Amino acid sequence: MAAVTRYPEELRLRLPRGMPEALSLAAGQHLTTPTEWARQALLRSLQAEGIRICDGKAAVGERGDTVAPRSLHRGQQA
Repeated sequence: MAAVTRYPEELRLRLPRGMPEALSLAAGQHLTTPTEWARQALLRSLQAEGIRICDGKAAVGERGDTVAPRSLHRGQQA
């Protein structure tokens, strides 16, 4: 059985029409939930901007810094 990860923080966003459906479609292509797909997409975007999260704190690094990007497929590394 897969380990469950808990995320203590929440963020509410206003979305354009069609975005929830688009998230569902993208998540379905990767066999994950829309929430997990969005979380991973945000993390990739932050990394591309040179922002990373380390030990629960945001830190500035080099643009495009990556630390073993995770696959959107559950339980697999990219």
